[in-house]
Amino acid sequence: MQMTIHAAAAFAGTWQLLPEQCDYQLGRAPRAGHYRLACADDGALSIASEWLGRNGKRHRAAFDGRADGTPYPYHDTPHADALSFEPVSPTQLHSTTWRDGQEVQWSERELVDADTLVIRMRGHLSDGRSYTNVGVFRRQDS
Repeated sequence: MQMTIHAAAAFAGTWQLLPEQCDYQLGRAPRAGHYRLACADDGALSIASEWLGRNGKRHRAAFDGRADGTPYPYHDTPHADALSFEPVSPTQLHSTTWRDGQEVQWSERELVDADTLVIRMRGHLSDGRSYTNVGVFRRQDS
């Protein structure tokens, strides 16, 4: 459990998207965005993100879970029904979204340094093609 709390706690904070450093294979990188991750003392995670699309539309996503590799119910999107988190190292936190027992998207969060977070989202389209979207974030002062 200590590894879980330590790994997740390193990601805690508010992160600002650096759109010019993003690399999207599916869609276009947002104009702007924020990513917030909170970690409770017991290892429970809470993640919220907000972003402004290239078309000017605002988007939000929020989810909770534990960094223990267990899929937990997730009902905020029709594309997924479960979500799991797994700490891989003190600088890597992965998550998987599931739909009907099948993995549909993987996200790899990596702390490049204390103030730089890279999130690689990988998934498969309905035609079987895969994609990777890379978001780069800078830690904001609290």
